[in-house]
Amino acid sequence: MNFSKEQLFERQTCLQDFGAEGQKKLEKAKVLIVGCGGLGNAVAVYLAAGGIGNLVLIDDDVVGLSNLHRQVFFAVNDIGKPKAEVLAAYIRSINPFVSVASKKLRLSRSNGLAELNGFDIVVDCTDSLPTKYLINDVCVLHEIPLVYGSLYKYDGYMASFNVRHESGFTANLRDAFPEPPKNPVPSCAEVGTLNPVVGLIALLQTNEVIKIIAGIGEPVVNQLLVYNSLNNQQLKIKLTFLMIYQVAIF
Repeated sequence: MNFSKEQLFERQTCLQDFGAEGQKKLEKAKVLIVGCGGLGNAVAVYLAAGGIGNLVLIDDDVVGLSNLHRQVFFAVNDIGKPKAEVLAAYIRSINPFVSVASKKLRLSRSNGLAELNGFDIVVDCTDSLPTKYLINDVCVLHEIPLVYGSLYKYDGYMASFNVRHESGFTANLRDAFPEPPKNPVPSCAEVGTLNPVVGLIALLQTNEVIKIIAGIGEPVVNQLLVYNSLNNQQLKIKLTFLMIYQVAIF
């Protein structure tokens, strides 16, 4: 089937204040998604479907049976295959105009600076606190906006960190939480999660990426959005910007 970019994205380009100009900005953008599990699964697919032109997916894991209830773009036949690779293949099937690369690796102090360099925006879809702080610190050093997402039981958390504005940059993860907690935070594998809250936070992250790149709306900056799926309520916690910032991981 032959079709054009204009046909594929016509429902988006007819939006007032977005239009063809906003679509062109998405097409030129280079976005890195770290983590292809519950959050990254939906973020990657929706960004590709929305017209992000260049995507890089990083994940060191393979698809497992317990992933399928919330990582909905994987299938039973994908079990045992690298997550980033499977997700990249699915993206190519829905948008032939996107350039998508996959990398099976784990971010570390030795490769973080190089792997996150050169992107317009980074999306944190990981479930590891040390990795989240690593991503945050590298984004601060490279002056890259970071769209953060995390989950805990029935709650989800989302924010846009390190976004450039007229007087510098907005708050980052260390402004919200200067140091990782001393006591380990249980993972989803330990305490569980409902698949709807995973999808909701992923779509909020996707929305932030599109807004920041297209220059529309108001991103969730200098705030942390907290969503509770049991009572369907959300709140925003104001973050105090730390004037003196020190990278601790490096």
